[in-house]
Amino acid sequence: MNESRQSQILAGQTALAGKVFDFVPIQTNWSSQNIHASMVGSKATGSALPAIRRALHELKDASLIREPVSGCFQRSIATPKPSREPLMKAVSAVPTLKKPEVGALDALASLSAEVMGLADDLHRRMKSLAGRIEEVALSVAAEQEVNAESLGKLKQLQSLLKGIAQ
Repeated sequence: MNESRQSQILAGQTALAGKVFDFVPIQTNWSSQNIHASMVGSKATGSALPAIRRALHELKDASLIREPVSGCFQRSIATPKPSREPLMKAVSAVPTLKKPEVGALDALASLSAEVMGLADDLHRRMKSLAGRIEEVALSVAAEQEVNAESLGKLKQLQSLLKGIAQ
């Protein structure tokens, strides 16, 4: 996979997956706990470990990272895009022609291109916002799991205390 293909695939991933990808090492393989600890230590994210694992599996499914040992992840090596030499080394002077006046169709084409540029910018911003919303939603879901476990332990403790009181 070359660098441009890798960046295209990475652009289609969630914001959290993009952050996780930056922390997956190239030369060694790390466990999901090591990657999570590194991310939390550098304050790149506050996401819980299950969200990090989910992002790692998304990246693995997209072939951006690999899992050489079960539970340990390593970034797939991207081959650099070969640079092509220019076909023409000498530039000859070309006489310039008088530019015709801009017609109505050309003006419409120009406006259409401007509208398309604005649409692309809006799409990029919406995608970024959706990624941030998804990251927060994953954090909330992880907190709910922890709260559910704590609630179960609390109910168990209450029943034990009632049993002792009787």
